[in-house]
Amino acid sequence: MNTKKINHFFLKLLVLLILMLTSFVVLRHNASWYQDSIGEVTSVKQVSSKTLQDQYGNKVTQHHQKVSVKLLNTQNKGKTVSFINSYDDAQAITQPLNKHDQIFLAKSEKAWGLKNFKRDSFWIPILIMVMGLLIISMGKAGSFMILSLIINVILFIGTIYLNFVTKEANIFWLFILFSIVASMLTLIFVMGIKSRLTWTVLLTVITSTTAAMLIGLLVLNVTNGKGLHFELMSFITQLPQPMFLSMTLVGVLGAVMDEATDMIATLFSLEREHPEIGIKELLITGRHVGQEIFGALSNTLFLIFIAEQIPMAILYLRNGNNWGFTYTMNLSLGMVQTLISAIGIVLTVPAGIFWVWILHKWRQKKMGAKI
Repeated sequence: MNTKKINHFFLKLLVLLILMLTSFVVLRHNASWYQDSIGEVTSVKQVSSKTLQDQYGNKVTQHHQKVSVKLLNTQNKGKTVSFINSYDDAQAITQPLNKHDQIFLAKSEKAWGLKNFKRDSFWIPILIMVMGLLIISMGKAGSFMILSLIINVILFIGTIYLNFVTKEANIFWLFILFSIVASMLTLIFVMGIKSRLTWTVLLTVITSTTAAMLIGLLVLNVTNGKGLHFELMSFITQLPQPMFLSMTLVGVLGAVMDEATDMIATLFSLEREHPEIGIKELLITGRHVGQEIFGALSNTLFLIFIAEQIPMAILYLRNGNNWGFTYTMNLSLGMVQTLISAIGIVLTVPAGIFWVWILHKWRQKKMGAKI
């Protein structure tokens, strides 16, 4: 790397740092943008602490703080209010306040209290840092990846909105449409619309995801969902089974797309480096690559599932429930999602090999016709 490129690289980092600092300063002083009352903590005094114990022997220390807050917006701007903030050591729901924290305030019967933390001055600079480093390190590919992510977020919000406005619609069918469109746009932005790799991966993703979901639906119908408590899904406001299937579909899609992209990209790279390679060697290589990815990806999915369920599992166990009841009430749905995703990962290998074989034959036939 020559001196000019090094200077250009550090210039980009400097611009990124300036953008981060600017966004932090602006967002620390943007209380006027909000309609809800926002204040900045000016002083915190510890009032008292006491240890509580329940019937199962669980102990937790509860603390009380006297907090003074200066209001930053609304007609009460400049006014200082005080209230007692209570929190415990677990900090699962309640949290301590520190000087200079900016918070949303709620008022009830002339008493002020903590509503939520104002965190935009921290997460937006971090988001700018992540996006900036992606663009700096990956160039055009990083820009397209960020653009595809933004489009997927918009599509996701649009799908949820359609579920709200079309009350008779089944959310599962809406997420099927979302999955197809999101997969297509993501692969096109990352790999290009004219790339043979794009369409091979897309066909593989659709094939293996569809097969995995059909197997899952078949088993659920045959067993009539016995042992699965869909009604225990958190914050459910509509039919739980379509919601569960939608969550499963998105999980399977992510796992399958990850594996399909890695496997098929490897085969295409091998084909470019060795144009004389035969279809038999490609298929054998694809099987080996898929087998190597399968183990790591399956374990990754399982660990993600376990990490997500740890808080609720501990809560169940600490409140006098045994492992069997905890699994049935809390872990069974996530385990089923993990198993269906694992089925999708397994099916990605033969599906990917099949489409590589089909498109390889089509390419050879096309090249033969030109000759």
